Amino acid sequence: MNDKKIVQKIILGGIVIKNDKALIIQRSADEEAYPNLWEIPSGKRESFEKSEDAVAREVKEETGLDVEVVMPINVFEFKVEKPDEIRDATQINFLVKQIGESEVKISSEHQNFAWISKDEVNSHFSISDEVKKAILKAFEIVDKNK
Repeated sequence: MNDKKIVQKIILGGIVIKNDKALIIQRSADEEAYPNLWEIPSGKRESFEKSEDAVAREVKEETGLDVEVVMPINVFEFKVEKPDEIRDATQINFLVKQIGESEVKISSEHQNFAWISKDEVNSHFSISDEVKKAILKAFEIVDKNK
């Protein structure tokens, strides 16, 4: 039996699509969980914070971009095992729209960023299957509304 404490987390992810490209960011090589993985801007919801406020805050903190939420895209679960706990995370992903014309400035948690087309989602970037599905769903919604 596992004696580690289980901690539930709600993670909010923002998919920014601009000029038919989605923004992805690469986790730092020294990150404890998932080093070097490419992801969408995302992070933990603070206690009693509204999910839409949390996703906008996380996108701003991780990319420097101001965004507004368009709509929820999808949800997936994952776990991160730490020495003293297991994080049971639920990630809710939103399509977001950039406000203004700021340039991307990644946080210290990340080492790189890229704008990728729909055709590049399954290419040489190391992106989890769950995040790939979310990005492709966002492209599908944007394409339908053109």
